[in-house]
Amino acid sequence: MRPVAAELTEIDNRTSVGHSLWLTPRSGWEEQPEPGQFVMVSLPHPPTGFGQEVCDAVPMSVAGWEPGRLRLTVKNLGPTSAALLACKPSDMLAVTGPLGRGFSLKATQPLLMGGGVGAPPLLFLAQRLAAQGMEPVTLLGGATDDEIFHCDEFPGTVEIATDDGSAGHHGYVTDLLDNHNPDVLYSCGPEPMLVKGLEWALANDVRAELCLERYMACGVGLCGVCTIDSKLVCQDGPVLGSEQLEHSMEFGKVVREAGGIVRHTA
Repeated sequence: MRPVAAELTEIDNRTSVGHSLWLTPRSGWEEQPEPGQFVMVSLPHPPTGFGQEVCDAVPMSVAGWEPGRLRLTVKNLGPTSAALLACKPSDMLAVTGPLGRGFSLKATQPLLMGGGVGAPPLLFLAQRLAAQGMEPVTLLGGATDDEIFHCDEFPGTVEIATDDGSAGHHGYVTDLLDNHNPDVLYSCGPEPMLVKGLEWALANDVRAELCLERYMACGVGLCGVCTIDSKLVCQDGPVLGSEQLEHSMEFGKVVREAGGIVRHTA
């Protein structure tokens, strides 16, 4: 799979920490993405003021899809994301994908839980579930109300939690789990949140599908940096089920950073 040129055609959903980009891939984009999949994005020609270091491809979850158009939601997390946020309509990017394994869409009472920039792939999922006649319930969390992405776009019911109490429940988004009785928990966000979500799901006999955020250098299984136990997040995930993570020796405990450097988190 090779990178495809994609034109930035629209910018929307601006917040103080990021916004969405709608891209129109040129010829060569053959497959419709599924919720939970991701793409590798690079800037062949960085905006003025940004160096060549932002040309490296970065993984980004798919936030939406319309015929011929791909949506990505960007938060300013480093040089490349800052350069993406500085792009303007008609700028050209390079996109490879869709990559990885997404959510199963096999639920009757779906509960979605997202933290921060984990919300965009859940928006895509919620829209697909609603199109199948379901009424998803979504829990969104962030440090402040500025960190809540897409809260007005989710179909179904939305509940919000913020660390500082600036919107919704004053506390963690995982505090809201006990108010619900789903058959599947879909979640994406910081790994500590995913760990708590998995613990809750296992304690309540609920299947969980978790979209992991791990460092990816290639996105196609070559570099091995995104390894978790014996799995590659870019190939076996990024969505992994509770049965795959229940006995993990690394989930919530170990991450690999640039160059494969191992860092213990617990």
